[in-house]
Amino acid sequence: MHMKAAVLHGIDDIRYEDVPIPGLDTSEEYIDIAYSGICGSDTDRVYGKGAYHYPIILGHEFSGLRRQNGKKAVVFPLIPCKSCAMCQVGEFANCTNYDYYGSRRNGGFATQIAVKSWNIIEAPDNADLKCLAMAEPAAVALHAVTFLGLIPGQTVLITGAGPIGMLLAQWARISGAHKIYLTDIDKRKLALAEEFGFHEYRGETVDAAVEGTGVSAPLADCLEAVNPKGKVVLMGNPSGDIGLTQAAYWHILRKQLTLCGTWNSTYNKFRDEWRVTVDAIASNRLDVAPLISHLFPLAECKAAFDVIHKRKDFVNRVMFDTKGE
Repeated sequence: MHMKAAVLHGIDDIRYEDVPIPGLDTSEEYIDIAYSGICGSDTDRVYGKGAYHYPIILGHEFSGLRRQNGKKAVVFPLIPCKSCAMCQVGEFANCTNYDYYGSRRNGGFATQIAVKSWNIIEAPDNADLKCLAMAEPAAVALHAVTFLGLIPGQTVLITGAGPIGMLLAQWARISGAHKIYLTDIDKRKLALAEEFGFHEYRGETVDAAVEGTGVSAPLADCLEAVNPKGKVVLMGNPSGDIGLTQAAYWHILRKQLTLCGTWNSTYNKFRDEWRVTVDAIASNRLDVAPLISHLFPLAECKAAFDVIHKRKDFVNRVMFDTKGE
């Protein structure tokens, strides 16, 4: 038995093809995939640093139907070892021996996937499957915003107004932020941000900031913008070295800033950011549909990645629609 998938065979070599349907072990079940989002890390694996191994099916942001009961669902993509010290206290994102759907093992750019039952989060029946495919970046954004410790009425700067930046901004507003500023080199993204009621940053001071680009200059902007005793959360995934000028570094010292890093999301029995995220998407408290700019069938996987890589069109989140494959 075979299924359809977009398979990466090497740098700039992604192919739509038939692959064997994966078998199940006793801890797994099938998800019939409906939508899969293309993350910036997926694009980097196709055109940049490459993958851990080949061939591989990428994709860690996906939604679908749980085959055993037909329920709508999403998947926490990190598979913890459950035995290291961090796993023992539920900090699975800091597992020292984790696996990962869509990067270390096959992921969601396919019509179906075998996943650990533990990793599945069911969604309400009224939830939109396309919007649910944004659950992974939305949970990651929620995790980052929690580090800000926002007090209602505070102001926030977010560098980068792509999908993650817009999700960060929405969570900041839900958390009580009074005014939220965004920066981006793409004015079209800032225009969309303004439609959401956010503001283009023009040098105002703020109480807290999230650096979402992984680039040196926006990090310096955050350090300069934040008020004394403020917080800066570092979220952007850098493609190279990050540097600070002496003046930027002095902001950390003289203003006694708190800097912290964030990665992934929290998913355990005590704190489940995925359940919060799924419920927010289902209720439309988190408005994700306008952040989805392109839909492609799996058969057009090369075109989907090209529209991101070549940057000829306005692009936010690009997704595969696999329901008709």
